[in-house]
Amino acid sequence: MRANRPCAPSTQRGAAALIVVVVLFFILAMVTAYAGRNLIFEQRTSINNQRATQAFEAAEAGLEFAVSQLGGGRVDAVCTPTTDTTQATFRDRHLTQDANGLFTLTGGQATLKPTCMLLTGGPTCSCPATTAPALAEPVGLTPAFQLRFDPTAQPGVVRVTSTGCSSIGTQCYAASTKGQADAVAETSVLLALNSALARPPAAAITARGSVEINHHTVTVSNDDVPSSGVTIDAGGPIQHTDYARLLSIPGSPGLNSLRANDPSLSAMTPDRMFLSTFGMDRVTYRSQPAVVRVTCNGACDAAIAGAVSANPGRIVWVEGSATIDNNLVLGSSATPVMLVLQGDLTVAANLNMVGMLYLHAQSGSNVWNTTAGSTLIEGAVVTEGNLTFNGAPAIRFDPNVLRTISTKQGSMVRVPGSWRDFQAGS
Repeated sequence: MRANRPCAPSTQRGAAALIVVVVLFFILAMVTAYAGRNLIFEQRTSINNQRATQAFEAAEAGLEFAVSQLGGGRVDAVCTPTTDTTQATFRDRHLTQDANGLFTLTGGQATLKPTCMLLTGGPTCSCPATTAPALAEPVGLTPAFQLRFDPTAQPGVVRVTSTGCSSIGTQCYAASTKGQADAVAETSVLLALNSALARPPAAAITARGSVEINHHTVTVSNDDVPSSGVTIDAGGPIQHTDYARLLSIPGSPGLNSLRANDPSLSAMTPDRMFLSTFGMDRVTYRSQPAVVRVTCNGACDAAIAGAVSANPGRIVWVEGSATIDNNLVLGSSATPVMLVLQGDLTVAANLNMVGMLYLHAQSGSNVWNTTAGSTLIEGAVVTEGNLTFNGAPAIRFDPNVLRTISTKQGSMVRVPGSWRDFQAGS
């Protein structure tokens, strides 16, 4: 019989390999766990950045919303345009301006913070007139913003602060039932009034070319001492003035109130006159938020009246010659009308307008036909061409009306260098 022998060393080498494999698997598991931890951290960082960006973009959207709404017309409780004359404009609802154009917050305006949710199908907003904003909160995460207005000591300038939230929360909507939003951002900017009338005229009628009274009893009056009582200021001759009824400063003859062949007017082109009056070129002026455009081709008194009624304080730009054959009352001393007419004017009814009428040069001339009724313009009339009267309207210079247009009407624009952003609560 053979005696049992111990196993040879070569038969035990698998034990060492097993230990090495186990160690390698342990190291691999540690590396995998560490990589997973980094992946989770990066995902959380990415989500946080996404939410912070959403909040910031929502705040920026709020500033753009404020700029557009402050140049708009009447709005209802959900910030949409309306023709309801019981509703105020967005600007009048949230801000008050004094006679010098200084913005203030009166009554409960400080609590009227317009708020919007940015839904997939479009924004849903609340622009309350007397109470805090009210929104129906949707299911899920919905970015939102809320606006605040802070008056400054400079006339025509207000600071708008927009608080943006990645999802609607108490930071952007105090009545929210969803608690605090995950991310909040605030941006603010100074908005200044870009006046609808940069350079108010100093005469009841200002014409770049000649003025033809045309044997009609046109009544022109100006009893304003600072403007020297000038009734008609023309770049060319003023013809047939014997038929006009000219009323100037008490004690001053009417004929002395005429200023014909004014070189400062005759030297200007129509474009230059427009720029001098409004402070910007036609294309820019026509496309600003505060302008509402009306297209006319004949009778358009209803369209003009509707535009003025739905948009108090806005500039009404009429494209084409206009005929008014129904009685109209446009504007008031508190809310005068800035009416820009791109053509000739025919009035066949009673027209009473408080504001300023600016007539574009139509083939180098402007024709004003008054065929029926009475026409009274309280404010001023400015024409780019040769003005010809066919009828007997009345124009009365009113510096207070022009001052109101100049200091209170126009678009709100960003003041360069005034934008800033900061974390809410910092």
